[in-house]
Amino acid sequence: MAIPSYDFLEKPLVDDFFDYDYDLSIYVPKVEGIKANAFVDLTKRWGSRDNAQAYLYLLAQVVNEVILSYKNQKYRLEMKYYLSHSIEARIELMNLFSDSVWYNRRDGGFMMAYNSGANLNQGKLIEFGIDKALSSVAKQMIENTIFGTRHLKYDINTKETFEDLDSLKTYLVENNYITQEESDEIENYTEIPSNPKYYITQKLDGGYVFTYLDTLKDAKANMRRYSGTGDW
Repeated sequence: MAIPSYDFLEKPLVDDFFDYDYDLSIYVPKVEGIKANAFVDLTKRWGSRDNAQAYLYLLAQVVNEVILSYKNQKYRLEMKYYLSHSIEARIELMNLFSDSVWYNRRDGGFMMAYNSGANLNQGKLIEFGIDKALSSVAKQMIENTIFGTRHLKYDINTKETFEDLDSLKTYLVENNYITQEESDEIENYTEIPSNPKYYITQKLDGGYVFTYLDTLKDAKANMRRYSGTGDW
């Protein structure tokens, strides 16, 4: 099953709640977003907005690493793609960040590391037990969602649906998968030349589904296409 169209984002969404770090491929909550969602004024707690945002940058790394720790190694890149392109994932992430901010208010979670006097402005992530990184509530939130599964239930490959063979062949020619001459010879979809970049299946209603198999490969190549922004 592909990521539902109503849930899919073409690229990471930056708004009043989230920024996006294209180097790490993670959402980073904004100070204003946390204040609106968790009712915690981090600027007041940390003395300045810059300090508060630096704390949230570290928190974002921690939350994402905990989520990825649940995944089988071969699904981790797919999970990062899902986290970056799902509306639902953004909502769940904000809930996790909000819970973690409350958890940290009494030096719980990964903030215990700062009792040693580490400088937040240095932006260094200090080692700590990952089992203590998030609250028990946050861990349950992860386990109750797709975040906590060992594999990704969605097929992230791009899919196109066609009502008939002619429209499918036209698409294949226009996208240089086959030539016009090859298209003219095809009378059944099983005659379409095989290609490692895609596969085609026939639907019960007679239509066809084209699945592009290099979706993740292309997305990975475009993580930082525009000098640090990109379209991952």
